[in-house]
Amino acid sequence: MTQRIVSVGFLLAAVVVLGQAFAITEGNGYQAVGPRVFPLLVGFGLAVVAVIGVVQAFRPGVPDEPATSGTAESQDDVHWPSVLMLLAALAGYALILVPAGYWQATTVFFVAVARVLGSRRLLRDLLVGLVLALATYFLFDRLLGISLPPGLIRLAF
Repeated sequence: MTQRIVSVGFLLAAVVVLGQAFAITEGNGYQAVGPRVFPLLVGFGLAVVAVIGVVQAFRPGVPDEPATSGTAESQDDVHWPSVLMLLAALAGYALILVPAGYWQATTVFFVAVARVLGSRRLLRDLLVGLVLALATYFLFDRLLGISLPPGLIRLAF
């Protein structure tokens, strides 16, 4: 039953995303890629995945719930402290994003999430987070022209 609910939920989300994407007005001038393109790509991708999920969930002969693999641990077991720590990290990221800056906040967020998920290699996590944050910053801010918060330490290049 859960698979059916989730797949139908994703299908409804795809309908909402596509409806909102088509509601975005295009600019007056010539634009090779308008503001609607990426939301439409996300919406269509979500719709394709959702339709596949719905077809699989409602196939005849598919049980309502998957059988457990014989382990004593149930599939419903959730490590709530980890979930709460990840939510706290996400909330903290949202709070510090603008004042601290994109690449700084994203680096800290990456390290925090890696710690919650079990990594104990702080230097490696810091370097990977910094490289990923700077790469996405340059991609969006410099190459695509999508302004991201520069924060306290502005990049010289």
